[in-house]
Amino acid sequence: MNLKIAARNFALTDMIQEYANKKLQKLERFSHHIINGELVMEKDKALSMVELNLSVKHSLITSKVKTPDIYEGINDVFRKVERQLKKYEEKFRGRKRVMQKSKRL
Repeated sequence: MNLKIAARNFALTDMIQEYANKKLQKLERFSHHIINGELVMEKDKALSMVELNLSVKHSLITSKVKTPDIYEGINDVFRKVERQLKKYEEKFRGRKRVMQKSKRL
């Protein structure tokens, strides 16, 4: 799984990059579904926007958060994506079960 990290309107520090990679490690259990991803962090005057786009088999998972703190935004965006990946995995498993049942009949 490849993840590109991009920063707009501010310099990406090693600390922020390590924090994002640490959060990414939690998504490793879904790695068989994830093809690649892109994390975009943008800083305005008072707000920071964090966006995570993941390409998975047959779909695209996107999450976008606006918060005053960049670390809080990273937390929120990864939490949202994790929830979406769980839902996607359940759907995927459900389709497989239906296919197996129809083959038996």
